[in-house]
Amino acid sequence: MASLLDGIRRIFRVRRHGRFSVTGKAMVIVAPGEENERRIQILNISKGGLAFVYDGSPEELTESGILQLLANNVVFVEKVNYDTASDLSLQAGEGQYRRRGVKFKWLGVFDEGKLDDFIKEVGSFQV
Repeated sequence: MASLLDGIRRIFRVRRHGRFSVTGKAMVIVAPGEENERRIQILNISKGGLAFVYDGSPEELTESGILQLLANNVVFVEKVNYDTASDLSLQAGEGQYRRRGVKFKWLGVFDEGKLDDFIKEVGSFQV
């Protein structure tokens, strides 16, 4: 019964921001730094957050707490603080692939403008 109610909520929940599928050139850098830097392709993005698939454990990404957004090897937003909205395993068994959805924390006006530019650059269609 609870799963039925969750499904109904998802159908009728309205997003605050439009979500866009992205082109292959949109990447997120997790754990900025020279030693642990990981470039991961973004699945979709909105002004409120984004989703990506990664290989590893949730604890590895949680330690970072900061993202960088880049397209065509150009960093659009240097530092995005976020909260994890979801982190789900994509494989049963030994696989480590996971899908993480993150919600952006407050961005200043300047960074919001950069985020808008980033979405315009990499967004392909609204989902």
